[in-house]
Formats: sequence, structure tokens, C-alpha cells
Amino acid sequence: MLRRKFKNILLCAVAVSGLTIGTQGAFASDSTQKPIQKQSQEKIQANAQGQVLHSFDISRVDRWQSSGPFTLNSTKSVKLKVLTANITWSPVTPYSEVSIVRQGDGKRVTMSIYARDYKEEDFVLEPGTYYLEFLNHMSMPVYMRGSVIEN
Repeated sequence: MLRRKFKNILLCAVAVSGLTIGTQGAFASDSTQKPIQKQSQEKIQANAQGQVLHSFDISRVDRWQSSGPFTLNSTKSVKLKVLTANITWSPVTPYSEVSIVRQGDGKRVTMSIYARDYKEEDFVLEPGTYYLEFLNHMSMPVYMRGSVIEN
């Protein structure tokens, strides 16, 4: 009789642990599926917006800074996207500029950014090699992050 009760308890324990593992497996499979789907959606959105030609993430622009080059083989419509923020808190509103400059002749297009803000602006660039110039008009450093995207 004791042996039969032990056998029943053991079978119940196995059944309960099987349900627990199955449920955890279902949750685990859900958690692995969502990031994959999210990444796929982000890639689709990025492709719909166009190819990223150049991106930057600068933790501190004290006064003036420039980026590395990128090249365009044909005339392209591009979108410059920039996010700025103060590194330290200040009641003063920052004023910054980001310029896309063509090497050789120095031809440039400039976007001004007031405040701690996100801004987008469209430009048409001719073939050539370009770099970005970041200018901070304030006495305190700012953070800048953004990209140049083909329209």
C-alpha cells in the first residue's frame, strides 16, 4: 500500500513538473519570437526610409567637431536627422548647427537646431565625398546623435 501511494505521488510530481517545463517552454518560445519579429519590423522600416549613408553619435561637442567621410556616386535627395541634448542641466537653450560639407570645393548645406530637440531636414547633394561639421554656439557641451539617410 505504501509502495502504491509512493508510486502515485511520484507520477503526480512528474506530471506537475512536465506541465511546468512545458509552460516555461511556451513562455520562452514567445520571448524569443518577439525580438526577432521586432528586429524584422525595424529593418523593414529602415529600408522603407532609405539607405543610411552616414551616422554619428557624439557624446560631447564643445565647440566644433567633424566626422569621417562618405561618398555619393550620383545626385541624391537625403534627409539629415539630428537629436541634441545638454550633457549637464542648464536653463540656457542650446543652439547648434550641423553642416554637410563637400570635400574639395567646401560647398555646404546647414541645419540649425535650437533647444534640446530632434529635427529632420531634406537636402539634395551632388556627387562627391562629404563629411559632417558639428558646431555648438553655447559655452556648455552638447550631445548629438543622428544620420544622413537617402530619401
